[in-house]
Amino acid sequence: MTIACLSDVTVKTCFKCKSVKPRTEFYAHPAMGDGLLGKCKDCTKADAKARYIAKHNDVMEYERKRAASRNRKQRALQYQRNSRAANPDRNRARSLVNYRVRNGLMKRQPCEVCGNVKSEAHHDDYSKPLSVRWLCHIHHRMAHGRITPTHLDFIQRH
Repeated sequence: MTIACLSDVTVKTCFKCKSVKPRTEFYAHPAMGDGLLGKCKDCTKADAKARYIAKHNDVMEYERKRAASRNRKQRALQYQRNSRAANPDRNRARSLVNYRVRNGLMKRQPCEVCGNVKSEAHHDDYSKPLSVRWLCHIHHRMAHGRITPTHLDFIQRH
């Protein structure tokens, strides 16, 4: 762990990639002498990603067990209640579409992007609850910005 000062900028050397970087490129770690982790953020992210890929099944099993705990279930239920109370238009639109599909008044269509028959209703405007686009799980998440192209690459590889 080398700390040097170059032209009024405090820098640190990453023990993993040996790059000299500004201290802002290192995560805080209170147990370390200088309060920063010894490897840079890029190396830390790469290690975390490699660990996730290598131990994917173990991580998924851990998450399944974690989700089954009573405390997690109660917190998830409370989150759902709060979300529905905060977004009544979204909840009403979702419920109306589910009711109509369940009772045969509306037919589920394949994903408009990839044609997957397992599709979800996506509302561009919650004030028009019956105006939906049918998207598969992945494309629905992409429409909401929850999945980026790099996430999609990872999902397709695994």
